[in-house]
Amino acid sequence: MVRDLREARRLAVLSSSEIKLLESVERPIVLVRRKRVGNAVVQEVAPDNPLLGLMLPYSPLHHLLLAEVDRPLVMTSGNVSDEPMVFEDAEALERLGPIADLFLVHDRPIVTRCDDSIARVVGGAPVLLRRSRGYVPRPIPLARPVARPVLACGAQLKNTFCLAAGDVAVLGPHVGDLDQLEVHRSYEESIDRMQRFLGCRPEVIAYDLHPDYASTRYALDRPEPLKVAVQHHHAHVASAIAEHGLDEPVIGVVFDGAGYGTDGSSWGGEILVASTGAFQRSATLRPVALAGGERAIREPWRIALALLLDAYDGDPPGLWNFPVIPEDAAVLVRQALTLGINAPKAHGMGRLFDGIGALVLGRGKSRFEGEVALAWNLAADAGGHGRYPFGIDGHGSVLELDFRPMVRALVEEHLVGVPARRLSAKFHDTVAHATASVVGMVRERAGNLPVVLTGGCFQNARLAEGLSAELAPEFKVHLHRQVPPGDGGIALGQVLVADATTRS
Repeated sequence: MVRDLREARRLAVLSSSEIKLLESVERPIVLVRRKRVGNAVVQEVAPDNPLLGLMLPYSPLHHLLLAEVDRPLVMTSGNVSDEPMVFEDAEALERLGPIADLFLVHDRPIVTRCDDSIARVVGGAPVLLRRSRGYVPRPIPLARPVARPVLACGAQLKNTFCLAAGDVAVLGPHVGDLDQLEVHRSYEESIDRMQRFLGCRPEVIAYDLHPDYASTRYALDRPEPLKVAVQHHHAHVASAIAEHGLDEPVIGVVFDGAGYGTDGSSWGGEILVASTGAFQRSATLRPVALAGGERAIREPWRIALALLLDAYDGDPPGLWNFPVIPEDAAVLVRQALTLGINAPKAHGMGRLFDGIGALVLGRGKSRFEGEVALAWNLAADAGGHGRYPFGIDGHGSVLELDFRPMVRALVEEHLVGVPARRLSAKFHDTVAHATASVVGMVRERAGNLPVVLTGGCFQNARLAEGLSAELAPEFKVHLHRQVPPGDGGIALGQVLVADATTRS
Protein backbone atom coordinates (compact mmCIF):
# COMPACT_ATOMS: atom_id res chain seq x y z
CA MET A 1 0.00 0.00 0.00
CA VAL A 2 1.40 3.40 -0.99
CA ARG A 3 0.47 6.84 0.27
CA ASP A 4 -0.43 8.39 -3.09
CA LEU A 5 0.02 8.18 -6.83
CA ARG A 6 3.41 9.88 -6.68
CA GLU A 7 4.70 7.07 -4.46
CA ALA A 8 3.13 4.49 -6.78
CA ARG A 9 5.01 5.93 -9.75
CA ARG A 10 8.30 5.50 -7.87
CA LEU A 11 7.68 1.77 -7.62
CA ALA A 12 6.01 0.88 -10.92
CA VAL A 13 5.52 1.82 -14.55
CA LEU A 14 1.87 2.88 -14.75
CA SER A 15 -0.43 3.28 -17.73
CA SER A 16 -3.39 5.67 -17.70
CA SER A 17 -5.75 2.68 -17.32
CA GLU A 18 -3.81 1.42 -14.30
CA ILE A 19 -3.82 4.87 -12.70
CA LYS A 20 -7.57 5.11 -13.16
CA LEU A 21 -8.01 1.68 -11.59
CA LEU A 22 -5.77 2.51 -8.63
CA GLU A 23 -7.72 5.70 -7.96
CA SER A 24 -11.17 4.15 -8.46
CA VAL A 25 -13.61 4.21 -5.56
CA GLU A 26 -13.31 0.41 -5.21
CA ARG A 27 -9.56 0.70 -4.47
CA PRO A 28 -8.52 -2.82 -5.58
CA ILE A 29 -5.01 -4.21 -5.47
CA VAL A 30 -3.71 -3.58 -9.00
CA LEU A 31 -1.04 -5.80 -10.54
CA VAL A 32 1.45 -3.53 -12.32
CA ARG A 33 4.95 -3.84 -13.75
CA ARG A 34 7.53 -2.96 -11.10
CA LYS A 35 10.45 -0.65 -11.83
CA ARG A 36 13.76 -2.47 -11.92
CA VAL A 37 15.88 0.48 -10.79
CA GLY A 38 15.35 2.54 -7.64
CA ASN A 39 12.51 0.36 -6.33
CA ALA A 40 12.22 0.62 -2.55
CA VAL A 41 10.33 -2.69 -2.26
CA VAL A 42 12.66 -5.65 -1.71
CA GLN A 43 12.48 -8.61 -4.08
CA GLU A 44 11.28 -10.91 -1.30
CA VAL A 45 7.88 -9.21 -1.37
CA ALA A 46 7.24 -10.73 -4.81
CA PRO A 47 10.26 -12.94 -5.58
CA ASP A 48 11.13 -13.63 -9.24
CA ASN A 49 8.11 -11.60 -10.29
CA PRO A 50 8.16 -8.53 -12.55
CA LEU A 51 4.72 -7.56 -11.25
CA LEU A 52 3.84 -5.82 -7.99
CA GLY A 53 0.46 -5.53 -6.34
CA LEU A 54 -0.13 -1.85 -5.52
CA MET A 55 -3.06 -0.26 -3.75
CA LEU A 56 -3.95 3.20 -2.44
CA PRO A 57 -5.45 3.88 1.01
CA TYR A 58 -9.18 3.32 1.30
CA SER A 59 -9.83 4.16 4.98
CA PRO A 60 -8.88 7.08 7.28
CA LEU A 61 -6.73 4.71 9.32
CA HIS A 62 -4.65 3.85 6.24
CA HIS A 63 -4.04 7.54 5.54
CA LEU A 64 -2.92 8.16 9.12
CA LEU A 65 -0.56 5.16 9.12
CA LEU A 66 1.05 6.02 5.80
CA ALA A 67 1.46 9.67 6.75
CA GLU A 68 3.20 8.60 9.96
CA VAL A 69 5.63 6.04 8.50
CA ASP A 70 6.17 7.85 5.17
CA ARG A 71 7.02 4.68 3.25
CA PRO A 72 5.17 1.86 1.43
CA LEU A 73 3.60 -0.76 3.70
CA VAL A 74 3.33 -4.48 2.97
CA MET A 75 -0.27 -5.41 3.79
CA THR A 76 -1.45 -8.99 4.32
CA SER A 77 -4.91 -10.42 4.83
CA GLY A 78 -4.25 -11.34 8.46
CA ASN A 79 -4.43 -15.11 8.35
CA VAL A 80 -2.30 -18.21 8.62
CA SER A 81 -1.73 -19.81 5.20
CA ASP A 82 -4.82 -21.67 3.88
CA GLU A 83 -7.00 -20.39 6.73
CA PRO A 84 -9.72 -17.71 6.46
CA MET A 85 -8.98 -14.10 7.36
CA VAL A 86 -9.13 -13.33 11.08
CA PHE A 87 -11.50 -10.44 11.84
CA GLU A 88 -12.35 -10.67 15.56
CA ASP A 89 -9.97 -9.32 18.21
CA ALA A 90 -9.95 -12.40 20.46
CA GLU A 91 -9.35 -14.76 17.55
CA ALA A 92 -6.58 -12.50 16.22
CA LEU A 93 -4.75 -12.58 19.55
CA GLU A 94 -5.03 -16.38 19.68
CA ARG A 95 -4.25 -17.30 16.05
CA LEU A 96 -1.83 -14.53 15.10
CA GLY A 97 -0.14 -14.01 18.46
CA PRO A 98 2.88 -16.19 17.51
CA ILE A 99 3.28 -14.22 14.26
CA ALA A 100 2.44 -10.58 14.97
CA ASP A 101 4.50 -8.22 17.13
CA LEU A 102 1.72 -5.67 17.70
CA PHE A 103 -2.05 -5.47 17.34
CA LEU A 104 -3.98 -2.34 16.40
CA VAL A 105 -7.59 -2.76 17.55
CA HIS A 106 -10.68 -0.59 17.31
CA ASP A 107 -13.70 0.11 19.49
CA ARG A 108 -16.04 -0.88 16.64
CA PRO A 109 -16.22 -4.62 15.92
CA ILE A 110 -15.83 -5.91 12.36
CA VAL A 111 -19.01 -7.65 11.24
CA THR A 112 -17.59 -9.95 8.56
CA ARG A 113 -14.37 -10.79 6.74
CA CYS A 114 -13.82 -9.48 3.23
CA ASP A 115 -10.59 -9.83 1.26
CA ASP A 116 -9.22 -7.08 -0.94
CA SER A 117 -10.17 -7.25 -4.60
CA ILE A 118 -7.42 -7.81 -7.16
CA ALA A 119 -7.39 -6.45 -10.70
CA ARG A 120 -5.11 -6.18 -13.70
CA VAL A 121 -5.29 -4.25 -16.95
CA VAL A 122 -5.54 -6.66 -19.90
CA GLY A 123 -6.09 -5.44 -23.43
CA GLY A 124 -6.33 -1.85 -22.24
CA ALA A 125 -9.15 -2.41 -19.73
CA PRO A 126 -9.45 -3.83 -16.19
CA VAL A 127 -10.00 -7.52 -15.47
CA LEU A 128 -11.02 -8.49 -11.96
CA LEU A 129 -9.00 -11.47 -10.77
CA ARG A 130 -10.61 -11.49 -7.32
CA ARG A 131 -13.99 -9.84 -6.81
CA SER A 132 -14.48 -8.91 -3.18
CA ARG A 133 -14.15 -5.67 -1.17
CA GLY A 134 -15.46 -2.67 -3.10
CA TYR A 135 -17.39 -4.78 -5.62
CA VAL A 136 -19.49 -6.97 -3.30
CA PRO A 137 -22.48 -6.94 -2.94
CA ARG A 138 -22.85 -4.86 -6.11
CA PRO A 139 -25.50 -6.59 -8.27
CA ILE A 140 -24.88 -7.85 -11.79
CA PRO A 141 -27.87 -7.17 -14.07
CA LEU A 142 -29.25 -10.16 -15.93
CA ALA A 143 -30.54 -9.90 -19.50
CA ARG A 144 -33.36 -12.28 -18.60
CA PRO A 145 -34.83 -12.52 -15.07
CA VAL A 146 -34.50 -15.87 -13.36
CA ALA A 147 -37.78 -17.78 -13.03
CA ARG A 148 -37.05 -18.75 -9.40
CA PRO A 149 -34.47 -17.49 -6.90
CA VAL A 150 -31.19 -19.40 -7.35
CA LEU A 151 -28.24 -20.09 -5.07
CA ALA A 152 -25.13 -21.19 -6.98
CA CYS A 153 -22.55 -22.79 -4.72
CA GLY A 154 -19.44 -22.21 -6.85
CA ALA A 155 -16.34 -24.36 -7.21
CA GLN A 156 -13.74 -25.86 -4.89
CA LEU A 157 -10.90 -23.39 -5.49
CA LYS A 158 -11.09 -19.59 -5.25
CA ASN A 159 -14.70 -20.06 -4.29
CA THR A 160 -17.42 -17.47 -4.47
CA PHE A 161 -21.13 -18.19 -4.38
CA CYS A 162 -23.93 -16.33 -6.15
CA LEU A 163 -27.52 -15.46 -5.26
CA ALA A 164 -29.95 -14.41 -8.00
CA ALA A 165 -33.55 -13.21 -7.88
CA GLY A 166 -35.49 -11.31 -10.50
CA ASP A 167 -33.18 -9.60 -12.96
CA VAL A 168 -30.08 -9.31 -10.75
CA ALA A 169 -27.38 -11.66 -9.48
CA VAL A 170 -25.07 -10.97 -6.55
CA LEU A 171 -21.70 -12.69 -6.32
CA GLY A 172 -20.56 -13.21 -2.75
CA PRO A 173 -17.10 -12.16 -1.51
CA HIS A 174 -14.01 -14.23 -2.21
CA VAL A 175 -13.99 -17.23 0.16
CA GLY A 176 -10.95 -19.11 -1.10
CA ASP A 177 -10.16 -22.81 -1.37
CA LEU A 178 -12.62 -25.03 0.50
CA ASP A 179 -10.06 -27.64 1.57
CA GLN A 180 -9.89 -26.49 5.20
CA LEU A 181 -12.67 -26.87 7.76
CA GLU A 182 -12.37 -23.24 8.89
CA VAL A 183 -12.70 -21.99 5.32
CA HIS A 184 -15.77 -24.15 4.77
CA ARG A 185 -17.33 -22.80 7.95
CA SER A 186 -16.67 -19.25 6.72
CA TYR A 187 -18.25 -20.20 3.38
CA GLU A 188 -21.49 -21.36 5.04
CA GLU A 189 -21.61 -18.27 7.26
CA SER A 190 -21.13 -15.99 4.25
CA ILE A 191 -24.00 -17.63 2.38
CA ASP A 192 -26.32 -17.34 5.39
CA ARG A 193 -25.38 -13.69 5.89
CA MET A 194 -25.93 -12.80 2.23
CA GLN A 195 -29.31 -14.54 2.18
CA ARG A 196 -30.40 -12.45 5.17
CA PHE A 197 -28.93 -9.25 3.75
CA LEU A 198 -30.72 -9.67 0.41
CA GLY A 199 -33.86 -11.21 1.87
CA CYS A 200 -33.47 -14.02 -0.67
CA ARG A 201 -34.82 -17.54 -0.10
CA PRO A 202 -33.43 -19.70 -2.92
CA GLU A 203 -35.66 -22.29 -4.57
CA VAL A 204 -33.05 -23.69 -6.97
CA ILE A 205 -29.57 -24.84 -5.91
CA ALA A 206 -26.81 -25.02 -8.54
CA TYR A 207 -23.51 -26.80 -7.98
CA ASP A 208 -20.46 -28.14 -9.82
CA LEU A 209 -20.66 -31.54 -11.49
CA HIS A 210 -17.59 -32.75 -9.57
CA PRO A 211 -18.89 -35.17 -6.90
CA ASP A 212 -16.04 -34.56 -4.45
CA TYR A 213 -16.13 -30.77 -4.23
CA ALA A 214 -17.00 -29.47 -0.77
CA SER A 215 -19.38 -27.00 -2.45
CA THR A 216 -21.14 -29.94 -4.12
CA ARG A 217 -21.60 -31.73 -0.81
CA TYR A 218 -22.89 -28.51 0.75
CA ALA A 219 -25.40 -28.09 -2.08
CA LEU A 220 -26.66 -31.66 -1.80
CA ASP A 221 -27.11 -31.26 1.97
CA ARG A 222 -29.31 -28.16 1.57
CA PRO A 223 -33.06 -28.69 2.16
CA GLU A 224 -34.26 -27.24 -1.15
CA PRO A 225 -35.50 -30.10 -3.38
CA LEU A 226 -34.66 -28.55 -6.77
CA LYS A 227 -30.94 -29.02 -7.49
CA VAL A 228 -28.95 -28.79 -10.72
CA ALA A 229 -25.43 -30.10 -11.39
CA VAL A 230 -23.57 -27.85 -13.84
CA GLN A 231 -20.52 -28.87 -15.87
CA HIS A 232 -17.55 -26.73 -14.87
CA HIS A 233 -16.63 -25.29 -18.26
CA HIS A 234 -20.23 -24.77 -19.32
CA ALA A 235 -20.54 -22.59 -16.21
CA HIS A 236 -17.45 -20.60 -17.24
CA VAL A 237 -18.99 -19.82 -20.64
CA ALA A 238 -22.37 -18.99 -19.11
CA SER A 239 -20.62 -16.59 -16.73
CA ALA A 240 -19.26 -14.63 -19.70
CA ILE A 241 -22.68 -14.70 -21.38
CA ALA A 242 -24.23 -13.27 -18.21
CA GLU A 243 -21.59 -10.60 -17.69
CA HIS A 244 -21.86 -9.25 -21.23
CA GLY A 245 -25.59 -9.89 -21.73
CA LEU A 246 -24.84 -11.82 -24.92
CA ASP A 247 -27.27 -13.37 -27.33
CA GLU A 248 -26.88 -17.14 -27.39
CA PRO A 249 -25.17 -19.34 -28.48
CA VAL A 250 -21.47 -18.42 -28.40
CA ILE A 251 -18.14 -20.12 -29.05
CA GLY A 252 -16.49 -20.44 -25.66
CA VAL A 253 -12.74 -20.92 -25.35
CA VAL A 254 -12.28 -22.29 -21.84
CA PHE A 255 -8.71 -22.77 -20.65
CA ASP A 256 -7.99 -23.68 -17.02
CA GLY A 257 -6.30 -26.31 -14.90
CA ALA A 258 -9.06 -28.86 -14.45
CA GLY A 259 -12.80 -29.37 -14.37
CA TYR A 260 -14.91 -32.51 -14.15
CA GLY A 261 -16.08 -33.50 -17.62
CA THR A 262 -19.34 -35.20 -18.55
CA ASP A 263 -17.32 -38.32 -19.43
CA GLY A 264 -15.72 -38.41 -15.97
CA SER A 265 -12.30 -37.25 -17.24
CA SER A 266 -10.50 -34.01 -16.39
CA TRP A 267 -11.23 -31.27 -18.92
CA GLY A 268 -9.55 -27.87 -19.14
CA GLY A 269 -8.53 -27.09 -22.71
CA GLU A 270 -12.00 -26.83 -24.21
CA ILE A 271 -13.80 -25.05 -27.02
CA LEU A 272 -17.56 -25.26 -26.53
CA VAL A 273 -20.47 -24.10 -28.61
CA ALA A 274 -22.80 -23.15 -25.80
CA SER A 275 -25.95 -21.44 -24.71
CA THR A 276 -27.02 -21.23 -21.08
CA GLY A 277 -29.27 -24.25 -21.54
CA ALA A 278 -26.89 -26.61 -23.37
CA PHE A 279 -23.42 -27.02 -24.80
CA GLN A 280 -21.49 -29.08 -27.31
CA ARG A 281 -17.83 -29.94 -26.83
CA SER A 282 -16.39 -28.99 -30.22
CA ALA A 283 -12.64 -29.14 -29.55
CA THR A 284 -10.23 -30.09 -26.80
CA LEU A 285 -6.54 -30.28 -25.97
CA ARG A 286 -4.72 -33.59 -26.41
CA PRO A 287 -4.57 -34.96 -22.86
CA VAL A 288 -1.45 -35.48 -20.77
CA ALA A 289 -1.15 -38.20 -18.13
CA LEU A 290 -0.86 -37.07 -14.51
CA ALA A 291 1.45 -39.57 -12.82
CA GLY A 292 0.27 -39.85 -9.25
CA GLY A 293 -2.94 -37.93 -9.93
CA GLU A 294 -3.10 -34.75 -7.85
CA ARG A 295 0.55 -35.22 -6.86
CA ALA A 296 1.57 -34.31 -10.42
CA ILE A 297 0.10 -30.82 -9.91
CA ARG A 298 2.27 -30.31 -6.83
CA GLU A 299 5.29 -31.88 -8.59
CA PRO A 300 5.01 -30.67 -12.20
CA TRP A 301 8.25 -32.42 -13.23
CA ARG A 302 5.94 -35.44 -13.52
CA ILE A 303 3.88 -33.58 -16.13
CA ALA A 304 7.08 -32.55 -17.92
CA LEU A 305 8.13 -36.20 -18.11
CA ALA A 306 4.72 -37.24 -19.41
CA LEU A 307 4.84 -34.56 -22.12
CA LEU A 308 8.29 -35.73 -23.22
CA LEU A 309 7.27 -39.38 -23.35
CA ASP A 310 4.15 -38.53 -25.33
CA ALA A 311 5.95 -36.21 -27.77
CA TYR A 312 8.73 -38.71 -28.49
CA ASP A 313 6.64 -41.94 -28.48
CA GLY A 314 8.15 -43.09 -25.20
CA ASP A 315 11.81 -42.48 -26.08
CA PRO A 316 12.78 -38.82 -25.59
CA PRO A 317 16.40 -37.92 -26.36
CA GLY A 318 18.63 -36.63 -23.59
CA LEU A 319 16.03 -37.24 -20.90
CA TRP A 320 18.53 -36.86 -18.08
CA ASN A 321 19.78 -33.56 -19.52
CA PHE A 322 16.88 -32.00 -17.66
CA PRO A 323 17.96 -31.55 -14.01
CA VAL A 324 14.36 -30.94 -12.96
CA ILE A 325 13.55 -34.62 -13.58
CA PRO A 326 15.00 -36.64 -10.66
CA GLU A 327 16.50 -39.79 -12.18
CA ASP A 328 15.72 -42.22 -9.36
CA ALA A 329 12.07 -41.19 -8.95
CA ALA A 330 11.56 -40.79 -12.69
CA VAL A 331 12.30 -44.47 -13.36
CA LEU A 332 9.24 -45.49 -11.35
CA VAL A 333 7.11 -42.64 -12.68
CA ARG A 334 8.07 -43.57 -16.24
CA GLN A 335 6.93 -47.14 -15.60
CA ALA A 336 3.62 -45.88 -14.20
CA LEU A 337 3.09 -43.68 -17.25
CA THR A 338 3.97 -46.49 -19.65
CA LEU A 339 1.60 -48.93 -17.94
CA GLY A 340 -1.10 -46.35 -17.24
CA ILE A 341 -1.05 -47.03 -13.49
CA ASN A 342 -2.43 -44.17 -11.37
CA ALA A 343 -1.93 -41.82 -14.32
CA PRO A 344 -5.31 -40.29 -15.26
CA LYS A 345 -5.45 -38.26 -18.47
CA ALA A 346 -6.11 -34.53 -18.21
CA HIS A 347 -6.97 -32.06 -20.98
CA GLY A 348 -6.13 -28.92 -18.95
CA MET A 349 -4.27 -26.06 -20.65
CA GLY A 350 -2.91 -25.17 -17.23
CA ARG A 351 -1.20 -28.55 -17.09
CA LEU A 352 0.59 -27.82 -20.39
CA PHE A 353 1.87 -24.56 -18.89
CA ASP A 354 2.94 -26.41 -15.73
CA GLY A 355 4.83 -29.12 -17.59
CA ILE A 356 6.68 -26.92 -20.06
CA GLY A 357 7.41 -24.33 -17.38
CA ALA A 358 8.86 -27.00 -15.08
CA LEU A 359 11.01 -28.39 -17.89
CA VAL A 360 12.53 -25.11 -19.07
CA LEU A 361 12.69 -23.17 -15.79
CA GLY A 362 13.84 -26.14 -13.73
CA ARG A 363 11.01 -25.77 -11.23
CA GLY A 364 9.98 -29.27 -10.26
CA LYS A 365 7.69 -28.39 -7.36
CA SER A 366 4.78 -26.01 -7.00
CA ARG A 367 4.14 -24.39 -3.61
CA PHE A 368 0.73 -23.06 -4.60
CA GLU A 369 -1.78 -23.62 -7.37
CA GLY A 370 -0.56 -22.19 -10.68
CA GLU A 371 2.89 -21.14 -9.40
CA VAL A 372 4.94 -22.70 -12.22
CA ALA A 373 2.44 -21.71 -14.93
CA LEU A 374 2.61 -18.11 -13.69
CA ALA A 375 6.41 -18.16 -13.68
CA TRP A 376 6.41 -19.50 -17.26
CA ASN A 377 4.06 -16.70 -18.32
CA LEU A 378 6.13 -13.98 -16.64
CA ALA A 379 9.34 -15.33 -18.21
CA ALA A 380 8.17 -14.38 -21.73
CA ASP A 381 9.81 -11.60 -23.74
CA ALA A 382 7.49 -8.77 -24.68
CA GLY A 383 8.19 -9.18 -28.40
CA GLY A 384 7.50 -11.99 -30.84
CA HIS A 385 9.98 -14.69 -31.80
CA GLY A 386 7.96 -16.79 -34.24
CA ARG A 387 5.82 -19.86 -33.64
CA TYR A 388 6.31 -23.57 -33.18
CA PRO A 389 4.54 -26.24 -35.28
CA PHE A 390 1.38 -27.90 -33.96
CA GLY A 391 -1.25 -30.33 -35.17
CA ILE A 392 -5.05 -30.55 -35.25
CA ASP A 393 -6.76 -33.94 -35.36
CA GLY A 394 -10.05 -33.42 -37.17
CA HIS A 395 -11.15 -37.02 -37.66
CA GLY A 396 -13.65 -37.26 -34.81
CA SER A 397 -16.65 -35.18 -33.82
CA VAL A 398 -14.42 -33.37 -31.29
CA LEU A 399 -11.35 -31.65 -32.76
CA GLU A 400 -8.14 -32.27 -30.86
CA LEU A 401 -5.35 -29.71 -30.60
CA ASP A 402 -2.01 -31.53 -30.60
CA PHE A 403 1.06 -29.71 -29.25
CA ARG A 404 3.51 -32.63 -29.56
CA PRO A 405 5.27 -30.98 -32.52
CA MET A 406 5.70 -27.85 -30.41
CA VAL A 407 7.12 -29.82 -27.49
CA ARG A 408 9.74 -31.46 -29.73
CA ALA A 409 10.79 -28.18 -31.35
CA LEU A 410 10.89 -26.33 -28.02
CA VAL A 411 12.97 -29.06 -26.38
CA GLU A 412 15.50 -28.97 -29.24
CA GLU A 413 15.88 -25.19 -28.85
CA HIS A 414 16.17 -25.47 -25.10
CA LEU A 415 18.90 -28.08 -25.32
CA VAL A 416 21.02 -25.84 -27.56
CA GLY A 417 20.73 -22.93 -25.15
CA VAL A 418 17.96 -20.68 -26.48
CA PRO A 419 16.98 -18.41 -23.52
CA ALA A 420 13.81 -19.22 -21.59
CA ARG A 421 12.37 -15.76 -22.27
CA ARG A 422 12.38 -16.43 -26.02
CA LEU A 423 11.02 -19.96 -25.62
CA SER A 424 8.16 -18.70 -23.45
CA ALA A 425 7.26 -15.91 -25.89
CA LYS A 426 7.24 -18.37 -28.79
CA PHE A 427 5.20 -20.86 -26.72
CA HIS A 428 2.55 -18.25 -25.89
CA ASP A 429 2.27 -17.08 -29.50
CA THR A 430 1.95 -20.68 -30.68
CA VAL A 431 -0.85 -21.45 -28.23
CA ALA A 432 -2.71 -18.29 -29.32
CA HIS A 433 -2.31 -18.98 -33.04
CA ALA A 434 -3.19 -22.68 -32.73
CA THR A 435 -6.30 -21.88 -30.69
CA ALA A 436 -7.44 -19.30 -33.23
CA SER A 437 -7.01 -21.90 -35.97
CA VAL A 438 -9.25 -24.36 -34.11
CA VAL A 439 -11.85 -21.66 -33.41
CA GLY A 440 -11.94 -20.99 -37.16
CA MET A 441 -12.65 -24.68 -37.79
CA VAL A 442 -15.40 -24.67 -35.15
CA ARG A 443 -16.98 -21.66 -36.84
CA GLU A 444 -17.23 -23.61 -40.10
CA ARG A 445 -19.45 -26.11 -38.28
CA ALA A 446 -21.35 -23.82 -35.88
CA GLY A 447 -21.63 -20.52 -37.75
CA ASN A 448 -20.25 -17.04 -37.19
CA LEU A 449 -20.86 -16.74 -33.45
CA PRO A 450 -19.29 -14.35 -30.93
CA VAL A 451 -16.32 -15.74 -28.97
CA VAL A 452 -15.79 -15.58 -25.21
CA LEU A 453 -12.43 -16.25 -23.55
CA THR A 454 -12.89 -17.64 -20.07
CA GLY A 455 -11.18 -19.81 -17.45
CA GLY A 456 -8.23 -19.17 -15.16
CA CYS A 457 -5.62 -19.26 -17.95
CA PHE A 458 -7.02 -15.96 -19.25
CA GLN A 459 -5.67 -14.19 -16.19
CA ASN A 460 -2.49 -14.49 -18.29
CA ALA A 461 -2.34 -11.15 -20.11
CA ARG A 462 0.05 -12.40 -22.79
CA LEU A 463 -2.27 -15.27 -23.72
CA ALA A 464 -5.50 -13.23 -23.50
CA GLU A 465 -4.17 -10.33 -25.56
CA GLY A 466 -2.44 -12.59 -28.06
CA LEU A 467 -5.49 -14.74 -28.72
CA SER A 468 -7.78 -11.69 -28.87
CA ALA A 469 -5.50 -10.18 -31.53
CA GLU A 470 -5.50 -13.43 -33.53
CA LEU A 471 -9.31 -13.61 -33.46
CA ALA A 472 -10.19 -9.92 -33.74
CA PRO A 473 -10.17 -9.58 -37.55
CA GLU A 474 -12.93 -12.17 -37.95
CA PHE A 475 -14.68 -12.53 -34.59
CA LYS A 476 -16.34 -10.40 -31.95
CA VAL A 477 -14.28 -11.34 -28.87
CA HIS A 478 -15.32 -10.86 -25.23
CA LEU A 479 -12.98 -10.97 -22.23
CA HIS A 480 -14.17 -10.94 -18.64
CA ARG A 481 -14.03 -7.52 -17.02
CA GLN A 482 -16.21 -7.28 -13.89
CA VAL A 483 -16.39 -11.03 -13.19
CA PRO A 484 -13.21 -13.09 -12.66
CA PRO A 485 -12.30 -15.38 -15.57
CA GLY A 486 -11.22 -18.08 -13.12
CA ASP A 487 -13.24 -20.09 -10.64
CA GLY A 488 -14.10 -16.95 -8.69
CA GLY A 489 -16.68 -16.14 -11.39
CA ILE A 490 -18.06 -19.59 -12.07
CA ALA A 491 -21.05 -19.29 -9.72
CA LEU A 492 -22.63 -16.61 -11.93
CA GLY A 493 -22.61 -19.06 -14.81
CA GLN A 494 -24.08 -21.78 -12.60
CA VAL A 495 -27.02 -19.46 -11.92
CA LEU A 496 -27.85 -19.05 -15.61
CA VAL A 497 -27.46 -22.73 -16.43
CA ALA A 498 -29.63 -23.80 -13.50
CA ASP A 499 -32.29 -21.25 -14.40
CA ALA A 500 -32.35 -22.32 -18.05
CA THR A 501 -32.52 -26.00 -17.05
CA THR A 502 -35.39 -25.63 -14.57
CA ARG A 503 -37.65 -23.24 -16.49
CA SER A 504 -40.98 -24.76 -17.35
